[in-house]
Amino acid sequence: MIPVQLVTGFLGAGKTTYMNRLLAATNERILLIVNELGSINLDEQLIVQMDQEQIELSNGCICCSIQNDLSKTFYQLAAKDKTFDRIVIETTGVADPAPIIQTIYYDDYLRTHFKLTAILTIVDASQMDRDLFIEGIHQIAYADVILLNKTDLVDEAVLRRAHERIRTINPTVRVVETVQTEGDYDLLEDTFQLSRVDERQLSTLTEGHGSVATLRAVTLTTDVPLSRERVTRYVREVLMHYEDQLYRLKAIVRLDGEQSKFVVQATNQLMGATFANEPSDDTRSVFVWIGKELDREALARGLHACEVDET
Repeated sequence: MIPVQLVTGFLGAGKTTYMNRLLAATNERILLIVNELGSINLDEQLIVQMDQEQIELSNGCICCSIQNDLSKTFYQLAAKDKTFDRIVIETTGVADPAPIIQTIYYDDYLRTHFKLTAILTIVDASQMDRDLFIEGIHQIAYADVILLNKTDLVDEAVLRRAHERIRTINPTVRVVETVQTEGDYDLLEDTFQLSRVDERQLSTLTEGHGSVATLRAVTLTTDVPLSRERVTRYVREVLMHYEDQLYRLKAIVRLDGEQSKFVVQATNQLMGATFANEPSDDTRSVFVWIGKELDREALARGLHACEVDET
């Protein structure tokens, strides 16, 4: 049977960082399944070639998107010759892991071909004081390993409360404190045990909590080069304005006078930015804001103010 690892975690927790570490560190040939190709920012040096359905990576791994439902994808894989050692499913930050687990674990045919070995959830330590969505609670509840990430960004009191909240949701889970997802654990854990989940208790824990369906994604683009100083100010002002309403920003920015794209990410009030590894001919900048009650027109005006007049 082919081992299957499920990697979950809420928006901005560090799934991309974990996936890049895994793919760079293992000698196994991995089939990476993602909800959509845009949800993972693979290091450019890992990519060999890409088509509409899959990316071939330099370490021999394959990354494909779920074009249809997951069950159909696994049935198609079961019918093919084994060309990989392991499957890793990387969910979007707003995904509920329960349907994915059910697809593999409760299908008698698929269980003869695939073995669910680990449900690894990445949790942002700085986010555990916020209200959790039902999907976020499920991500913690179904995990057998939790990477409590970004521990370097919080104080001892916040870290202690994060541990306590995790234990309230999943008392038996193994919690590993990590920085940039690095910590004392095996990247390819074999720890899956569904019996740890108390469905009745889980139903009680989610009472009164909202769904991620209340979140809205606002995607903005521009082909005009942007000022780095204005972009930094724009992002910080939006983070301050929306406070607890904004959950995630991912932006790939074309800066004025720069050949490489500028990658900006933000979670809660934390912002980070870096240049991509390679120069790019793409002239477009893309901003994806995810939150509640976001004003698209105001966000668009702010982005427009970052543009540099090329005349």
